[in-house]
Amino acid sequence: MKFADVVAVSASVAATRSRKEKATLLADLMRRADPDELAVVIGLLTADPRQGRVGVGWATVAAADPGRTDADRSPLTVAEIDDLLTELAHTSGSGSQHRREDLLAQALGRAGPDEADFLRRLLLGELRQGANAGVVTDAAAVAAGVPATLLRRAVMLSGDLGSAATTARTDGREGLEAIGLEVGRPVQPMLATTAHEVGAAVTELGTASGEWKLDGVRIQVHRDGDRIGIWTRNLNDVTARLPETVAQVEGLDADRLV
Repeated sequence: MKFADVVAVSASVAATRSRKEKATLLADLMRRADPDELAVVIGLLTADPRQGRVGVGWATVAAADPGRTDADRSPLTVAEIDDLLTELAHTSGSGSQHRREDLLAQALGRAGPDEADFLRRLLLGELRQGANAGVVTDAAAVAAGVPATLLRRAVMLSGDLGSAATTARTDGREGLEAIGLEVGRPVQPMLATTAHEVGAAVTELGTASGEWKLDGVRIQVHRDGDRIGIWTRNLNDVTARLPETVAQVEGLDADRLV
């Protein structure tokens, strides 16, 4: 799939306020993507590529001058954007700054104005498309012909919308139902929904209890024998940063847990 197709749909989604229209546009794009492209497309649509933040900041983007390259003018594909992000993420050490600039300059040299703007904003964490993960999940369910509730369950348990949507596309309902809790694979956390006032929230819940909010970081811990992993609510691995928590879990009278 051409990168320009994703950029064009992103612009159309951002231009409409209708959730139904957004989902229709996104579902049509996903149907046109090959199964091995789907996770990449979803990562671009949600501004959350599988590589995460790749270490490219304003200085690199500003220095990546496409005019200095002899870039091939053939259209960029989503697979090439995925490869670019992977290489940017893995480039380190002496000369890495110039290498990143060259990689980005080559891509920008092949991109049209809208594609270049999209790529820059994606790298800088400034991409706002009007398509949150909920809308994209609904669209992925429509594109695969599976119930949205089943896909959401699979996303929660697998921790990854792209892989769950790919399973829905290739293996359908049966594949999604086979996804379950797996020790060592982080689970997406439950998030609170908002209400405009306390009374409305209590009315919707029926029975409610309240407690003081303690500031801190929400984590999930997985243990499988000697292997212990700790993740944040954004599913970032922080095991090495929390040795005290690792020690506490090692002291529990259980060797397999979440």
